[in-house]
Amino acid sequence: MKMDSRYVSDKSRLVAAILCSFFGVFGVHRFYAGKIGTGILMLVTFGGLGIWYIIDLIMILLGSFRDSEGRLIREWLEPEGGQRTPASERAEELKERMSQIEGRLTDLQGVMIDLSEKFDRRQ
Repeated sequence: MKMDSRYVSDKSRLVAAILCSFFGVFGVHRFYAGKIGTGILMLVTFGGLGIWYIIDLIMILLGSFRDSEGRLIREWLEPEGGQRTPASERAEELKERMSQIEGRLTDLQGVMIDLSEKFDRRQ
């Protein structure tokens, strides 16, 4: 079942699983997922005395662990070049808008130069 990319994190499940496997009692995988508060709690409680760490590892392996924005960390690898994240789509949209604004400013500059030359000839 393919999920909508808005609900799938751009974080790698493989990275989260490795971090949780080796440093889970310190909550490193939660810092990776952007869950700073619960990462600190895991750090000071040694992964909830190991219980919280084991639960997180199982959730990561099953693909039901979520990042700080509530999106599932499902993909084993980073999103492929063809799969675009919402952030990269917004960046492309902003680049396009900036290009349009630059074109309009260039046109406006040409009009201003023409008006300036006409005004200078009248005087």
